[in-house]
Amino acid sequence: MRKKSLLNVTLTGGLEEEMTAWAGVSLLVELGRQCGAVETADRVLPGKKSSKGLRQGQILESFVLLSALGGECIEDIERLRQDEGLGVMLGYKPPAPETARQWLDRFHDEESMKERPVQGSFLPQESHPLVGLKEINRRVIWAYVEAVKPSLEVTFDIDAHLAETSKSNAKYCYEGYPAYQPIEVTWAETGLVLADEFREGNVPASKDGKRIVDEAFEMLPPNDWQVSIRSDSAAYEHEIMDHWDQREWNFAVSAAISPQLRAEIEALPEDEWKMWKKESKGVLREWAEVPYVPSKRYEGRGDKPYRYVAIRVRSQQGELFEDGIKVRHWAVVTNIWDMDGQKLLEWQRGKAGTIEHIHHILKNELAAGVYPSGKHGANAAWLRLQVITHNLLQLLKAVALPEEYANARPKRLRFAVFTHFGRVVRHAGQTLLRISDQIWRYLLRIGHHRLTGLRWQPG
Repeated sequence: MRKKSLLNVTLTGGLEEEMTAWAGVSLLVELGRQCGAVETADRVLPGKKSSKGLRQGQILESFVLLSALGGECIEDIERLRQDEGLGVMLGYKPPAPETARQWLDRFHDEESMKERPVQGSFLPQESHPLVGLKEINRRVIWAYVEAVKPSLEVTFDIDAHLAETSKSNAKYCYEGYPAYQPIEVTWAETGLVLADEFREGNVPASKDGKRIVDEAFEMLPPNDWQVSIRSDSAAYEHEIMDHWDQREWNFAVSAAISPQLRAEIEALPEDEWKMWKKESKGVLREWAEVPYVPSKRYEGRGDKPYRYVAIRVRSQQGELFEDGIKVRHWAVVTNIWDMDGQKLLEWQRGKAGTIEHIHHILKNELAAGVYPSGKHGANAAWLRLQVITHNLLQLLKAVALPEEYANARPKRLRFAVFTHFGRVVRHAGQTLLRISDQIWRYLLRIGHHRLTGLRWQPG
């Protein structure tokens, strides 16, 4: 005789479940798909010869997750593959390291490297796939503008940084060691990187400065943007500054101290110097306007002079600095005439808190500190993938996370947002991600609700 079950439930099979250590990254995945970055990758990156395997958007998404979760090399992507729950959550298994490496190599164009001189610096033309990655970054930037609606007053900070390398074909930088010297243009008010360019270590930071800032501006959606630019002395070239002035862009650039400019600064009467601040050990920082008009290689009747503001640093007791110098001088050149000199200098120095902060994030908290290849195009793609990841994280903080994470760097996002255990359950055609109630209520539920409330225009 068959016994009746004493449980008041219907028993059935077919339940599958996997664990993931990165349940919180579901917010970043949803953001990348909703804002159009993944869809744009499928559209603009060159198609594969075979329809088998992962789509371009899925490979892009895998690289973003690799960097966002702390991976520093291509081999680290195997860690993502081993997380079965992450694969179920994504709907695919991330590529194997060798597949990922081959994908990066497709961004290299050996034909463009044939013009590389035996000596001297060289900037090859970007390959078609690299231009595709730029379009993905443009989509993220436009999504940010559409969702956040930032002010039309934008500040561009431009600077290069050194990344030491052991690659055998690397060029020596001005510091005397083999390195790469990528350059970026950041949007100071948002923390977004608008333009990036991978460069060899011997390429001067001043090379093509006019072009790369123009490219940064073109990454913005059409609008009446009011542009200001801050740079170190790499942009101290009259051709560059005249170009910005003609576009009615404000700028403040560190000036190279030529003998003529130094003579003008040292000839200033003592009563022209104004106190800026008193620093430690009795060091005084002062500023003064300098009536300096340098001669240009090409001058026109309509040319107008720029404003020079000098900085003097000296000891109150007249003591020498460690290098034996009694007084140090710097200067800033600008086309801004209606700002107080001290405020101008403080504003120009503010780029150290933006572009250098971005360099730190790209190099030390994402994966732009170590480049994976000896191929120029593959390394250029690696840099641009870090930029895309950074900009997606900026967008995530702006539209989905609580206010306390507004200034969080990637390492804190990994600790507090991305790294949470979750159980991925599949049953009857449905996939559920189960996490702790506290994390769900405080973090993920609010974040997913905010994302679903956004409606971005198609990319």
